[in-house]
Amino acid sequence: MPRRESRATGRRPLGASVEITQSGRGGSITYREGANAAGFDWEFGASPAIALIFGPTAEVWDRRYPWAAGRQAEICDFVASEAVRQQANGAHFEVDLESGTISVLERTHAKSRPEGARATHTAAYARFIAGIVPPWQEWREDQAYDVAAIAEMTAAERAEIAGLLAERPPTWREVAALSVIDADAARRAIEAAANNHLSIDVRLAAAEVMHDQGRLPDLDALLAREIRNLHRPADGLTRALRLAERHPSDTVKQALLWASYNATECAPRCAGLLLSLTGAGKPPFSAEVERLLRKLDLHNSYFDRKAAFDELCRLVGMELDPGAAS
Repeated sequence: MPRRESRATGRRPLGASVEITQSGRGGSITYREGANAAGFDWEFGASPAIALIFGPTAEVWDRRYPWAAGRQAEICDFVASEAVRQQANGAHFEVDLESGTISVLERTHAKSRPEGARATHTAAYARFIAGIVPPWQEWREDQAYDVAAIAEMTAAERAEIAGLLAERPPTWREVAALSVIDADAARRAIEAAANNHLSIDVRLAAAEVMHDQGRLPDLDALLAREIRNLHRPADGLTRALRLAERHPSDTVKQALLWASYNATECAPRCAGLLLSLTGAGKPPFSAEVERLLRKLDLHNSYFDRKAAFDELCRLVGMELDPGAAS
């Protein structure tokens, strides 16, 4: 379980030092002892946490650092006390050896508990924190937060997680985790993500959550606007098409027709979904339809794309409405 500390209580490891580097909203920490070193990552936290420090879990500590076997608590205490001394004078810290996480806390938060009381977190909280990928590292495409752990946390822990996620640059991962937290801070963070100017995918992920929560009745208009904004598949094409399939209104279909007309990398897939939604064709498409879709690709000539688009309009029984894009 975590232990509340106001200062380092163990002996200072002989010849030990701690180096802290920063890159953006986080960085790395290196504990050195002679020729040996142990690595930690850190990132700024949301109140009451000033920062979170991530090290090896108790399960892997001895295997990763055999020269420090049995000394995880001693070294983590020293790293925490040095982080406070160097960067957050007067702060307190909590060490959770199981997850390998150190929380550097505002002094007022530490004082809110009786002197000598121990801070405790649930195993679910520790599991969630241990699964966080620092913002300066890349998530795997299939990797996400441990959303299931949130349901097992206390209300106070969920509020703390909401604050932490709200401070991170938003992606669909943060939105998915925030969506299961019943707190005003989580809802505000999702609303902010819905207005994120950097990512169509983030805006759509947040809009979908807000619609499912009953906070965005008119999803179709927003979805249609974002479909027209698509240029590259990485913009959020997969999510946009999945939502269009769930909400096949005339407004959304017209947006798909517009995206099929637009000279972008997304035109062929938008046209393919439009064929399906109008009943003009279903995957797997015939060789003739596949050729038509390929002609809508960005890299074909204007004349090929124009001829393919005219044929698409005939197949789906629609005409492009320029006014729908305004």
